[in-house]
Amino acid sequence: QGVGVGFSGPDSSQSIALVNLILSGLVVVLLLLALPWRRMRWPVPMPWDIFRRVSYANLRMVCPEVYAMDSVVLEVTQLEPSKFGNVKSEDATLPLQELLEWAVAHPYTGYKGGIARLVGKILWLDSENPDLTSEIAGFNDIDLIYFLQDGEEHKKDEMKALVDQGLTIGGIPVEAQDVEYSYDTVGNILATRDLTQNQCIVVSDGDGKVFLINAKICREHMLRSMTGPATASEVSTLDDRGNVIARPRVVGRALVQWMKGRARHIELSQHTTSFYKQQKLPKMTMFQIFAKAKGNEMYMKVYTELVRLGFVEKQQYPHVLWGECYAHVNSLIARHGYRLELESELNSEAVERWKEAKYAEQLSRTRVSAFRDFRFHHLVLDESFLVPYSLADTALTHSLKMHTTGADSSEHPSHAHLAHLRQIRSSAAMHVEGGSIISLTGFEQTQVGRTFEMGGSEDEGSRTRTLRRAAFQSSKTRRRAARHCRPSAGAEPLWQAHLHGSLGFLAAFLVNCVAAVLYILVINHLLGPFWLLAAAATSLLGAWLFIRSANDAMLNVLTAMYLALLNIKTEAFTTRMFSEVWSRLVGDTRALQGVLEACNDLSIESLTVLGTLFAILGLAASAPSCDSKPVWNALFVAFSAGALMAAMSLLACFSLRSNSRLTRSMIGYMYADMFSTLSNFFEVKSMAEKFASAKATYEEIQDANLEQRKKLTLIHQLMQIFLRYTELACIMLAVYKLFHTTTAGTSAECLHSYSVFAVSVPILLSAIRRACEALLQLSSSIGSLERLFLLSRALLRMATPRFDGINQLSGDVVLEIPHEFTYCLGSAQFGPFAKIPALAAAKTGQLNVMAMPRSSGATTFAKLLLRMHDAPAKIKLNGEHVEHYELETINFSVHIIDHAPLPCSVARTPGQGSSIGEYVQMGLDDMGMPLQPCLEQAGIWSKVVNLPNGIESTDWASNMSKPEALRVQLAQAIFRISLGAVRLLLIIDPLRNCNECELESARMTWTKALEPL
Repeated sequence: QGVGVGFSGPDSSQSIALVNLILSGLVVVLLLLALPWRRMRWPVPMPWDIFRRVSYANLRMVCPEVYAMDSVVLEVTQLEPSKFGNVKSEDATLPLQELLEWAVAHPYTGYKGGIARLVGKILWLDSENPDLTSEIAGFNDIDLIYFLQDGEEHKKDEMKALVDQGLTIGGIPVEAQDVEYSYDTVGNILATRDLTQNQCIVVSDGDGKVFLINAKICREHMLRSMTGPATASEVSTLDDRGNVIARPRVVGRALVQWMKGRARHIELSQHTTSFYKQQKLPKMTMFQIFAKAKGNEMYMKVYTELVRLGFVEKQQYPHVLWGECYAHVNSLIARHGYRLELESELNSEAVERWKEAKYAEQLSRTRVSAFRDFRFHHLVLDESFLVPYSLADTALTHSLKMHTTGADSSEHPSHAHLAHLRQIRSSAAMHVEGGSIISLTGFEQTQVGRTFEMGGSEDEGSRTRTLRRAAFQSSKTRRRAARHCRPSAGAEPLWQAHLHGSLGFLAAFLVNCVAAVLYILVINHLLGPFWLLAAAATSLLGAWLFIRSANDAMLNVLTAMYLALLNIKTEAFTTRMFSEVWSRLVGDTRALQGVLEACNDLSIESLTVLGTLFAILGLAASAPSCDSKPVWNALFVAFSAGALMAAMSLLACFSLRSNSRLTRSMIGYMYADMFSTLSNFFEVKSMAEKFASAKATYEEIQDANLEQRKKLTLIHQLMQIFLRYTELACIMLAVYKLFHTTTAGTSAECLHSYSVFAVSVPILLSAIRRACEALLQLSSSIGSLERLFLLSRALLRMATPRFDGINQLSGDVVLEIPHEFTYCLGSAQFGPFAKIPALAAAKTGQLNVMAMPRSSGATTFAKLLLRMHDAPAKIKLNGEHVEHYELETINFSVHIIDHAPLPCSVARTPGQGSSIGEYVQMGLDDMGMPLQPCLEQAGIWSKVVNLPNGIESTDWASNMSKPEALRVQLAQAIFRISLGAVRLLLIIDPLRNCNECELESARMTWTKALEPL
C-alpha cells in the first residue's frame, strides 16, 4: 500500500540511498582516474602582498649553501706541456701540448671550460674512464681567458684584432665569443663559474710556468662523476617561498653536461628539485638542452631523464616538445626582425656588446629580485656573496697572484666583466660588507604600502612628496574617486585597507554564524517564530559586511595590480598587453565580484548544513526513548543524496572550469582584436579590404564565443535541474518514511521530535543543493579569477622598484658621459644600435648641446637617462651613475621632450584625449605657473586661441603641425619646471620637421623660450 512507485517495499529508502552512494563513489573514482590531476599552482606571492607591512629591520640576507666538500684554498698544480702530447679519441685528436705551449708563450693567458676540465680529468682519472673519453670526444672549441690590469687596454685590442683575423692554436680556430678579458682575480673567476666541474682553469704566469688551478669541489665531483650548480649568487635565485634554488639556465647547463657523458649524476638541492617538479623547466631552458642533443638517441636520453626528474610533462609525441621550444625561442627573436640560426658567428665587437647587454640585464634582474623578495619574504639574496677562493702565496704562484689581484678602478672604460662591475662601489640598493647590510640610499626609509601620493623615501615636507600628494588629490577630485578612498587625504596605507577587508570577511562570517544559530533554534522550537525576523536582520547585516569587505578587497587587489602594471619594465609593455590588462582591471570586476559572492554563499550554506545536522543529532540524543530508526533512515537518505549531489557537482565543476577558461581566453582575444581594429579606425574606414576583414573576424570570434557560452550555460542549467529534482525526490522519500513508520501509540514528545526532523531534513537537503549551486557558480566564473592570477604573476615578475637608490639631486646638476658607447637594441651582431657620443660636463644655467646624427639613438639616450633601459656605468648625474638613483627621483628631476610616437606609448600623439589645459598643467593649475604664461613663453599661445574650443580642445595635436605640437610639450616642461622639482630638461631635435624657411624663426622661438630657464 505504498504511495508512489518505489515506496512500497520495506527497504526501498535504503536501496535508493545505497544506489546514490555507489554512483557517488563511481564519480569520484572516475575523477581520480580520468583527469590529469595536478596541484593547482597558486601564484605565490600575489600582487597585493606587495603592500604588506614589512620592516627594513627584519631584512635577512641569504646566500647559496656551500658544498661540504669544498675549501676556500684553491688547489694549484704545475703542468709540464711536454708530458701531455696529443690526446686522441675515436673521432678527435686534441693537440694539448701545443695548446699549453701557446699559453706559456703568452703570459697570463689560459683556458677554461673543456680544456681545463680535460687537463684535470687526465690528471685525476684513469685513461679508460668513460667521463674522460666523453670529454675528449665532445671537445669542440677553445675557451680562452686573458688576465689584464689597468692600463693594458692595448693588449686587449691586440688580442681582439688577432682573434678577428682568424687566430688558430694547434689548428683549432678561436672564435670571438669564446674569449674572455678579465680584470678580476683568479679566485673570483672560479667563484662565479656556473657548474662545479667548470671551477677549474689553466693559466700561465710571466715566468714561463703554466698551472691548473681548481676548487676542491671540482676535483671531488670529477672523481665521483658528478656535476651540479656552483655556489654562486649569480646562478641562484629565490623561489616563491623564499628558498634559495638554482636558476633554470644553470640547471640546463648541468643537464647538458650529464647528457654528453661528462658526469653520471647531477647534484641538485632539495628545494631546487621540488621547485622544478612543480613549476617545470621554462621552454628557453629546454631549448638550450635539446639544441645540444646530437641525434635521436641523445635527445630521447635527456627527455627521459627530464620526465623522470619531473621537470617536464610526459608527452605523447616526445619530439613535439623540441618543436614547441624552437618556435618559442624563434618568436622571441622575431620581434627584432631576425630568425633563429643555430649556427652563427660573432666578431669581437659584437661579443662585447652581447656581454654588456647580458650583465646589464642581470643587474636589472637583481634589483627587481631584491625589491620583490624584500617585500614578500623579508629575505634578499646576497648578490655580493662569493666563496672567498684564494691562491696560497707561495714562491710557485707569487708572480701569478700579484698580477691577478683584480682591477680596483671604478672609471675603467671596458666594464666588460661582471666581476669588474661588482667592484664599482655602487650606491644602488642593498649590499653586504663584512656581514652587515650597507645602504647609502633612503631604501630603508621607504614607507611601504602607501598609496599613489605616498611611498617615496624623501623627507616629509619635501617638494617631490608635496607634488606627489597634490597630483593624487587633483586626480581624486577630477575623477570623482574620493568616495573609494579614505577621507584622510588618501594617506591610509593599502595594507591597512587589506587588513580591514580581512577583518570584514571574518566579521561577516561570524554574523552569518549567529544567523544560522538563530535559525536552528527556531527550527527546534527553542525560540518563537518571531525570532526569524532577528535571524533575517542578522543575515542582512552579514550581507552588508561582506559586500563592503568585498569592495575593499577588490579595490585593494585591482589597485595593486594597476600599480604593478605601472611599475613593469618599459620594454615589457606592449600594445598587446593593453586589451588584456584593460579587460582584467575593468571588464572583469563583475565576474570577480561574482566569485566572491559564490564563496560567501558557499560558506553560508555550509554553515546551514552543519547547523541543521547538529540540531538533528542533538535532538535525537535528547529523546532516547523514541524510536530512532526512522530518524537514522531519513539521515541516511539525506546523506546519500547530498553525496550524490556533491559528486555530480564536482564532476560538472571541472567541465565548467575548462569552458570558463576557454571563454575568458576567447573574450581576451576579442578584446585584443577590437583594440587593434579601433586603433586603426581610419584605415578600416578607408580600405574596403580591411573593413571586410574586420567584420569577418569579429563575427567569427563572437560566434565562437557565444557558442562556448551556450555550452557553459547548458551545463549549468542541466546541473541545476538535476540538483532540484534530486532534492525533491529525496525529500519525498525521507519525509514519507519518517511519518510512515510512526505508530498510533507514539507519545507527544516523540511526535514533536519527528515533526522537527521532518522540517530539518528538507532544510538540510535544500542547503546542500544551494551549496552545490554556489560551487557551480564559482566554477563558471573561475576563468576570470585564474586569468587574473596569471596576469598578476606576470606583472610581478616584470616589476621594477621605484624607491631603491639615491633619493635626491643636491646642488647644481652636472650631466656627463665620460666615454662614447654603443647600446644594442636587438641582435648583438646586426643591431640596431644606438651610438651615444661622449659628453663633457653639461652644467646648470646654460644650453648644452650634444650633436648626434638623426636616427643614431637620441630617443634611446633619453630612455637610458630615465632608466627605462639599463647601461651600467655609462651616464653620470652629479658624479653618480644614473642607475644608482631611485627611479622616482629620476622621474621627478628629468623631463624629456621628444617627437611622437613616444616610446612605449599606445597614444600616437602626446596628450592624446586630453585638453591642452589638462596636458600642460596635469591638474596642478593651482601650484605652478598659470597656463597662458606657459603657452606664451613656449610661443604657441596665438595658435592655441585660434583652435576650435581653444584650450579645451582635445584634438589639438591633429590640428597643429609637428613643430607646433612639440612646443606644447615645451609648455608642459615649463610648467613642470615652475613646480620646482625638474632639474634637467632634455630636448631631442627641436628643429626637426621644420621647413627650410621656418628654421630661423623656430630657432629664435626656442631660444627665447629657453633663455629664462
